[in-house]
Amino acid sequence: MKSVFHELISEDLDKVKARAARQAYQGGQRIFSAGDAADYIYFIDSGEVSIFIDKFNTREEIQVLGPGDYFGEMAIFFNDKRTASAAAKSDATLLTVTKKEFLDFMGEESEIAAKINGVLAKRNAELALKEKLIHVTGFNSKSLHIGIKGDPSLRESALTRERYESEVDKILQELVIALEDMLLNRCVHQVFISFNSGEIRVSTVLDPFSEEFHPARMLLDEAYVERHFPPIDYESKAALIRNLYQAFNRHPFFAELPEHLQNVFGGYYETWQPVPAEEVARTLSQLPVLRSIPNYYVRNATISTIRDAIHMQFNCDGSHIVSSEGYIRFLEENL
Repeated sequence: MKSVFHELISEDLDKVKARAARQAYQGGQRIFSAGDAADYIYFIDSGEVSIFIDKFNTREEIQVLGPGDYFGEMAIFFNDKRTASAAAKSDATLLTVTKKEFLDFMGEESEIAAKINGVLAKRNAELALKEKLIHVTGFNSKSLHIGIKGDPSLRESALTRERYESEVDKILQELVIALEDMLLNRCVHQVFISFNSGEIRVSTVLDPFSEEFHPARMLLDEAYVERHFPPIDYESKAALIRNLYQAFNRHPFFAELPEHLQNVFGGYYETWQPVPAEEVARTLSQLPVLRSIPNYYVRNATISTIRDAIHMQFNCDGSHIVSSEGYIRFLEENL
């Protein structure tokens, strides 16, 4: 990721350095350690500095910096704690700027502060995305496939546990047809199927922030479905969801969010598209196959029309989150 100084020209950096004190370090002398408070930014005037991580009794060097380079600035903004250690690799002279001096400088130099804040917003957006298991830019990623290993005790016993036919298995072909109708022709935008318990959790555009719980067998009753899930065509449902996203975007709360979250979600709200109807149908049609995979079979699955991310949990307690294309590849690789 880019440094917060990435957009600064040499004259800008010279203004920062003008606030610095000069300090000498001997070769091998530690400058700071991971976990220390981030109280200084460092500019290298002469010599070399090693940035590294201590791992038990070994040291993993991340990079070596030399004259003209700088380091330690990111923790000033993001953490207040150092995430790595630094030591002089040779005798070195550093220019050190205290956190207070630098923040005062930002308050006085509005143009330079604007450049740094712009980089900070991008950096925060990148971090916010990377730290999520799946994020808005991945909702329509055709290559999405995240695998999560489960409890080792369950994985090791998966091959010896007896498979049995659940109540959902007995009606699965009919249930697939009912779920397709609910997702494509009615107000439902997400379903969670628990194959072992027979529980179906449903989210609708009537109450998009909560889940309803229904017995799987009841969803085969046309009158029951008609009572709970009024019809709406797929395009109209997508337009309704899009309107909700636009309402979020216009709300005063959104305008008060940190810039990086405005960038992340604002772009998603503006460009959101539903999962193609044919992909929803194709995904549902393969559910019986997931229950027939030898040794490892699906325990529950979540399918949504809002994001192209199918979540599946297996009898080995492992989870997979895949796109519709990743889902087809997953089946091909495991059958």
